Amino acid sequence: MRIRLTGPGLILLLVALLLAMSAAPVSAQTPCDSHHGRLADLHSREQLKAFVHCAADHVESVGWEQAAQDFASDDWLDGPLYLFASTLEGISLFSPGTDAEPGDSLWELRDSDGVAVVQEQARIARDFGGGYVFYRLENIFTGQEEPKVSYVLRVDHQGGPVFIGAGLHPQDTHGTCSPDKVRASLVYNERDVETFVKCAAHHLQQNGLRALHDFNNDPRWISGPGYLFFYDLDSAFAVLNAGQPHLVGTDRSGSTDPDGVKITQEIQRILRNHDDGYVYYRFRNPATDEEGRKTTYARRVLLDGHEYLLAAGLYVPSLECSALPMAHDINTREELQLYVRCGVELFEERGELAFDLFRHHPQWVGGSSYLFVSGSDCRNIFYPLDYLYDESQTCALVDSAGNLVNQDILDMATSEAGEGWVDYVWLNPASDSLETKSSYIIGSTLDGEHISFGAGLYEPELQ
Repeated sequence: MRIRLTGPGLILLLVALLLAMSAAPVSAQTPCDSHHGRLADLHSREQLKAFVHCAADHVESVGWEQAAQDFASDDWLDGPLYLFASTLEGISLFSPGTDAEPGDSLWELRDSDGVAVVQEQARIARDFGGGYVFYRLENIFTGQEEPKVSYVLRVDHQGGPVFIGAGLHPQDTHGTCSPDKVRASLVYNERDVETFVKCAAHHLQQNGLRALHDFNNDPRWISGPGYLFFYDLDSAFAVLNAGQPHLVGTDRSGSTDPDGVKITQEIQRILRNHDDGYVYYRFRNPATDEEGRKTTYARRVLLDGHEYLLAAGLYVPSLECSALPMAHDINTREELQLYVRCGVELFEERGELAFDLFRHHPQWVGGSSYLFVSGSDCRNIFYPLDYLYDESQTCALVDSAGNLVNQDILDMATSEAGEGWVDYVWLNPASDSLETKSSYIIGSTLDGEHISFGAGLYEPELQ
């Protein structure tokens, strides 16, 4: 049955709707209001373009002077990702992520291939209104020269045309697939596993089937639960399975998890329509020999005219640890406790292989946040920073306040609770001065030895 409102009834309905709309709260934030906490996940050209357009909208909203200040804040700047603006003659207006000062001429800036970077940015902004520029530049996060792509957009400044832009270092091109950055032991999240498989695809294209020997034997491509598998796309015949070698030569089309997910058939279905994608299922973790929740990223690859699927998976952390902030964003006691607890969880899955993640992955080390591990005799088993006190590997270490630092950590790890807080004075690498530090400690074991896991925050950082 339909009800039609006319006359007074329709008017009353419209008034009610208008009142409801006026009383409804305004949406919390538009996509352009704040990028804080999301910049680390900005890694595609489409996202980069949207980011620059958001910045241009922000300039129009608050003006150039205020926008330049805002763009130097964490909402708009994250390591190698930053905004810049320049005149069409190459005079810098702002570039908070570099040493360039407003008024500096960047016109002659060239990369190692001879690309006149700013001249090309200016040309594209002037003649096309906006676009992408490809070049090589030092990644301020890694200190190495890497491929970079920037998006620039022509905008108005004091009545004349200038351009605003931002750039990112792609992590899945053949030019960035170096072993020091892309390897099995550093696969922790979905972005990592995508980059890992894409780099493996580059290696396969460059070396042909000889690459399969590397995938089976090179620690770069196989580490604990991180490994590749390579199947014929049509038949699901297993050509390679580095983590489950007994499966090689078998038909994997019938592989099913305990919940009934047809794993390989689902991968085949996705790749026939989407070229790449994810499958979620339960599977035995070869590192722990226990069943775990797994997500696998697969790509369709063409080799010698034949289609294959190339894939790798990662075992999903607990839901609690999936929400763990990046290391440099940890600033509360609750977050620090979760950080240490999730570190122990990862260590119990991967053993000492987890130390590579703890030392190099931005999820686990950043700012003044890092994990440390000590043994039952207080020696350092894992410590990711370059500096150490000479006497810090003994239980007799005393800080400037008279605390037996290492002994207190050991006592907490071996206490009845097995975890808790320890306060002491320690060198803050950010300020290069001694400051009060609160560390959360959890006891665990390594090869039968009782060990202490911990991480801390300095007093001014705690909220």
